Amino acid sequence: MKIVAITPDNKLDAVCSSIIEGMNDCSVDVIATDLGNSVIKSYSDSEVLEHAKDADYIFAFFGKVRGNRPPKYYLLDKINRKDISVYIDGSEWTATGYPDGLDSVSTPWGTYNRQVYEAKFNPRRCKGTPWLNEEMLNKCRWYFKRECYKEDLSSGIIPLNVACQNKFFGNYSLEKDIDVFCSFGQLGNGLRYEIENFCRKLQYEGFRVEIKKNLEYEEYLRHISRSYVSVSSWGAGNSCMRMWENMANGSCCFSQRTEIEFIYKPSDMLHYIEYSDMEEFEKKIRKMLNDKESCIQIGKNGLDFVKEFHTGKARFQYILEKIEEKTHEKQRRS
Repeated sequence: MKIVAITPDNKLDAVCSSIIEGMNDCSVDVIATDLGNSVIKSYSDSEVLEHAKDADYIFAFFGKVRGNRPPKYYLLDKINRKDISVYIDGSEWTATGYPDGLDSVSTPWGTYNRQVYEAKFNPRRCKGTPWLNEEMLNKCRWYFKRECYKEDLSSGIIPLNVACQNKFFGNYSLEKDIDVFCSFGQLGNGLRYEIENFCRKLQYEGFRVEIKKNLEYEEYLRHISRSYVSVSSWGAGNSCMRMWENMANGSCCFSQRTEIEFIYKPSDMLHYIEYSDMEEFEKKIRKMLNDKESCIQIGKNGLDFVKEFHTGKARFQYILEKIEEKTHEKQRRS
């Protein structure tokens, strides 16, 4: 299979990195425009246009443009093959990736854009405006979106959650000697501020709680692997990579319940533990800290689950399945 990939030049796009990695793992011939995000080789515009003539699909990936060059979307017009074009929308707060509006709010946990602040108390506020990239809706036959809500489905949008990258899987066989691991880069989203404060309370109660920031990545993964419980909360938008990192390292992951559509959703109390507010979080974490064997079992279940359903390879295969499914639906209607 050959796929032309219009990729962003920012090197750390979570969705693009995992999907391209999945293509590589499936031995796809990837003709990409820019290095980074798991791209092994990049091609010139003229080379991309030549390869597009016999490509199986054209994938255009979202990319944040603030401080970065926009992805080479002009190639879509030159290729002009809407029938095989796919848009992968990895945006978060809005279709641009950034929160809407310019005003900010000062809070005990920092100064944040108003949308980010309001979303903390109203998860639906994570959905800002503009929400969909209308240009890509017109140029591409299939539109996949990281932050997809139920009402988006009627517009033909296909859910595409963040996935595990291969680097997430660390040394999950380490002996567990940490009760709770909490590591948030910033505290402005979801219940991060409240959770970190509660974790400090657990420290005072004598639990082995590690609250760390800015660890080297391998050390960060080792901390997760050593922990009976690790905590995730919403990051940008209504989802978070930290959940996948926790589950990919055999820790019992506590994850804040999300409003977005979830593909192959883990089961609460089987693969991970969900919470919607601090009352539920406190009740469940105290229960699990008194049942370490269940923590270990849920951690193992979660690891097995993400290995099967939430790697980059699994996510790419899901995309192909949805493309085939939507194609058959259209053929039946016609």
